[in-house]
Amino acid sequence: MKALPRLAPREYDDPDNWLMLLRQFGVAVASAWMSSEELHQLLAEHHRVFLPADESASLPGPGRRAVTEVAYRPGIPSRAVRLTMATAHALPRTRAFLKDAVLAAVAAAYLGEGASINQFAYLTLDVAHATPVTALHYDRKHALKAYLCLTPAHEDWGAPAFVPGTHHHSRSIREAHLGAGVPEEGLPITQGHWGYVPLRLQGPPGTLVLFDTDCLHQGGTVAAGHTRRILRGHSHPCPSPRPDEEAAG
Repeated sequence: MKALPRLAPREYDDPDNWLMLLRQFGVAVASAWMSSEELHQLLAEHHRVFLPADESASLPGPGRRAVTEVAYRPGIPSRAVRLTMATAHALPRTRAFLKDAVLAAVAAAYLGEGASINQFAYLTLDVAHATPVTALHYDRKHALKAYLCLTPAHEDWGAPAFVPGTHHHSRSIREAHLGAGVPEEGLPITQGHWGYVPLRLQGPPGTLVLFDTDCLHQGGTVAAGHTRRILRGHSHPCPSPRPDEEAAG
């Protein structure tokens, strides 16, 4: 495969089109998924969240200021805000994205009964740095992520990259480690991926990616003079016993 699997604009509103690509490849892309006016509103909300604390005081609760996720990019001043419900209500365009009916239908069908839909959501602001945002990995917790690029999905802006079709590979590795007693927080998520070459996401601002977090993925390198602004929602399957828990039982 030479490019990431994409939907045509006429396919964006049908959950079955998303599901077909997700089940086969673990990732699906919609270029320019969001209109320019909606994107303008989202960018305004994103900029507002990352204002200094005294300038963003109208945002309620812990979302009033951006915080550094130390485990996210150790030693690098990239910033992330986890959205509480109160904060999301103060950001109507952001909330509308997280409540989008098509995205909700895709997540519910892909993850199964009892799934949480965009229960966790983050705004992130990544600054220029010589190293990638993240190395090639799968996530410790299985999820379906909705990843909206507010800045160009381009190499200079640190666009992410994916290895389509690796979601089954990574899931088997994760479950084998858990079954062997490796704690979830200790999973070696960047190991075991030799020979896999990720494909870089490309598209204009407003490009949307839905991906299974077992699909190998990595963040790009943000070039000097650029920043990466992202809105992402995390949907999770209904909790079930982990392989290590089942073995212990």
